[in-house]
Amino acid sequence: MTPRLLLSTFFLMLVGCAFTQDKPPANLRFSKIERVGDTVLYDLYFSSDLDILGHYKSLIGTGLLCALENDANFSENHEMKNFMDGGVRRSASGTESDFISRMVFSEKIANRSSERDLTPVEIRKILAGKKQVQCKFFASATMIDTYFSNVMYVPVVEILQAVGDR
Repeated sequence: MTPRLLLSTFFLMLVGCAFTQDKPPANLRFSKIERVGDTVLYDLYFSSDLDILGHYKSLIGTGLLCALENDANFSENHEMKNFMDGGVRRSASGTESDFISRMVFSEKIANRSSERDLTPVEIRKILAGKKQVQCKFFASATMIDTYFSNVMYVPVVEILQAVGDR
């Protein structure tokens, strides 16, 4: 192997290491969910055993994604038909491990290039017969794989209480 090829191989191996997250998957614990006034928004409160909003290089965004149906494929290139998602921020009333996600219930429509908000009636119909919904926190950054937490289970009874009879 020539010195130039050896150096190139070493460089590629070194760069390849920079494309993966070194943070272990966080364990999340659901606290509560509340509707925000008379809007389509819901605040979902949860805690984590790790600082999920901690240091990321080149952070693009963070969020919480929940599968409303049996499609719990959270991979980057997969799109769920019915889901709830929202950004994540630290809870002002809690500790460093308490978070809030402002969530919206959505459906992918047409050629999956657009979304629409689900109505409370549609949400209740989709969740009928289910006991829990699976959610994962994610953090996207440039030049590295998307970080995903372990699954957090949200009781459907809590979601339906927040949705109400509207």
